[in-house]
Amino acid sequence: MSKFTVVIPLYNKAAYIAGTVKSVLNQTCQDFELIIVDDGSQDGGADCLKSIEDSRIRIIRQENQGVSAARNTGVWNATGTYIAFLDADDSWEGNYLEEISEIIERYPDSDIFVTGYYILMGNGTVRVSNESGQDRTGQISYWNTLKHAYDFVWTSATVIRRSAVMAVQGFKPGERIGQDLDLWARVAQKNPLVAYSEKRCVNYNRNAENNARVRIRVANADAFMQDLRFELENCERTEEERLCIASKLRKKLIVYIFTTILAGNRKGGRRLIRQNQEILGLFYSFSLMAASLLPDFINNKVFEIRMRVF
Repeated sequence: MSKFTVVIPLYNKAAYIAGTVKSVLNQTCQDFELIIVDDGSQDGGADCLKSIEDSRIRIIRQENQGVSAARNTGVWNATGTYIAFLDADDSWEGNYLEEISEIIERYPDSDIFVTGYYILMGNGTVRVSNESGQDRTGQISYWNTLKHAYDFVWTSATVIRRSAVMAVQGFKPGERIGQDLDLWARVAQKNPLVAYSEKRCVNYNRNAENNARVRIRVANADAFMQDLRFELENCERTEEERLCIASKLRKKLIVYIFTTILAGNRKGGRRLIRQNQEILGLFYSFSLMAASLLPDFINNKVFEIRMRVF
């Protein structure tokens, strides 16, 4: 039995998977097994790994069922105490698992463990998930992390105790976007403590080909938004937590409504604005209503700029 099971879902990422796997094998902490779930890839991605010989690597092939099912397959077959999630086009710095091990030892009452990460924008620009990148560690309520511009708990920079994932029955199949955010929220409903290191130990390839942000036009993170709505009414949440939850829900709704308009469903976008006016507030309701009346080329330009700078 290993301390960590690294789970990589693989679907048409042949250009990246070998580098991603090598970043795992080059860890200073070597107490892991690696499960790669080939979710019906059509580009021969798994074949790129034939030259890599390591007894800790297992490749599980299945018909295409989506990323949630692929990650669940990895979790169900894991023997490690902790699940380290890694997307097939991202990579780890050599000290990632070592840093996670240290915060596990320091904060054993947490179920979620994260580090900072770099965001590779695809145009030569590199952004960061936090401002410090220093050696500071700590614990924070998951709900309070929702105030950060970039997700504090991000898939390839997140390790979760396997028993906590099993307790919420893993990822929800069928969700096209935000499956990971929904899982973190459901785990946090049982134990909100997130242990973190501010060191940046992960490289998030934001604009990789086939990345969900590029591939999915209408950004409806339905399950996660339902989680947020539920927690807004949860009397166990502090006022600060509720403010952070409301802010995150507002941001998700803005992106959902705007991408709905971009996809040509202007009437549906206006309906969503009316249904969510209380959460959106006057300024964003008015701005989105204006966007629903603007020509397509203006909205597309706004979206292009947004994707380039954030």
